[in-house]
Amino acid sequence: MAKRVLVAGIGNVFLGDDGFGVEVIARLGEEAVPAGVEVADYGIRGYDLAFSLMDGYGLAISSTRCPEATRPASYSCSSPTWPRSPGRRRWRATP
Repeated sequence: MAKRVLVAGIGNVFLGDDGFGVEVIARLGEEAVPAGVEVADYGIRGYDLAFSLMDGYGLAISSTRCPEATRPASYSCSSPTWPRSPGRRRWRATP
């Protein structure tokens, strides 16, 4: 079975360049996407995105403006590490 893929647009259209991710999703919405790929505009709704990410996607791609970018049109990849434990997951914040 193929992995489900989420392509999420993130940003605030009222802050100029920060609406970049939202615009990317609007343009992708005009195109045909492969089966199993969901394209969604999350804007500034971080909680909605967090709950969606727990919905069993094999891959998540976010489109947003990154102030740390070294040059226009650059991209970066990150791979979060999640705690692995048998049974119930426990999350703990540390300062």
